[in-house]
Amino acid sequence: MAKSQPEIEKIASVFKRAAKWQSLSTVSIALVAFVFAGLPGLLSGLIGGGAVLAGSFVATRIARRSENSKQAGAILANMLIAEAVKILVIVLLLWLSFKVYADHIVLMALFSSLAAAAILSGTAVYALNSESKKQG
Repeated sequence: MAKSQPEIEKIASVFKRAAKWQSLSTVSIALVAFVFAGLPGLLSGLIGGGAVLAGSFVATRIARRSENSKQAGAILANMLIAEAVKILVIVLLLWLSFKVYADHIVLMALFSSLAAAAILSGTAVYALNSESKKQG
């Protein structure tokens, strides 16, 4: 069954909130890393969280292609493609970062912001599942 416009807006709102929290956590970790490691720590923190944010953005655009579809198979296929593309974007951006900025990367900052953004990425899905269980 196709989702109504209010349902689509609610889903978009949840994902926007998740992106906001991902951004805030990335900037926070990058600032803490700046205090301890200087500019390389700041950039490493931004790279880690930024890779997840970029991957999530691209995946959201792909997943939205099926928002008006009534076929479960098409929706599932788009979601799987979106998740695969998200992972691919993250891996490519991290690989590029290691190639370009390898001598200055602060691994603790990079992986901390990457982990925080990835965990917060999952909160949007969890929030949607919780809301649908309350309603249905």
